[in-house]
Amino acid sequence: MTYTINLVIKIVIATAAAILFGNGSVVAFNHIPEKWFEDWEDDALDTQRRVLPPRLVEADNAGRQRLPSTPWKFIFMGLFMVVGVYLAVTTGAMYEIASLCTLVVLLEMAISDQLYKIVPDQLQILLAVTALGFVFYNEYWWEPLAGAGLGLLIGLSILGLGLIFKSGSLGGADIKFFAAIGLILGRRGVLIVFILTTLIFAIESTYLLATRRCTLKDHNAMLPAGFIGVLIYLCLMS
Repeated sequence: MTYTINLVIKIVIATAAAILFGNGSVVAFNHIPEKWFEDWEDDALDTQRRVLPPRLVEADNAGRQRLPSTPWKFIFMGLFMVVGVYLAVTTGAMYEIASLCTLVVLLEMAISDQLYKIVPDQLQILLAVTALGFVFYNEYWWEPLAGAGLGLLIGLSILGLGLIFKSGSLGGADIKFFAAIGLILGRRGVLIVFILTTLIFAIESTYLLATRRCTLKDHNAMLPAGFIGVLIYLCLMS
């Protein structure tokens, strides 16, 4: 009886969290300060000019939502409902909350990367802060630092290869992403997430190339694949 009551409570909490995070993720993205999206103009480094993504400026000036509430809030609520209930049944409440907080921040980053090819540093910092929720799941106290170091090494290594072969496959935001994931999930976690992200990104890129929606010279957003990789790890492999 006690088990059933606890399970019902967990599912109710997971449902409430799904509504909050699913709807809130859309609302939050549409209200992120414009300044967060500023980036250096490609040919204006000497003048130190920072500009906003044209797509964002167009939406804000027209009074449109950057990310339409319909259908995305329902899609995200469904996603967080499934993830939340699964984690509620299979793990503890603390792990569930920590995972959902990490995923909602990462979702904001993935949306930004997909729409504007820019990931605000403020969101990167928030992602790193969510590592506090996983502190008690580390075997060693230094595991987050070792994971962050490994994540940074992975990102810099791929960046170096990209510069050598002029592929431009990884950007600064992607390097920060792997460092933050290492801080959150440790060495094993960042390695698995890197492998998952690479596989998912490769499949996505192959599809886009095959359907002629991009070329080899295009810089495709990697963080949507990173979001899926982290989601799989938190639910199935941690």
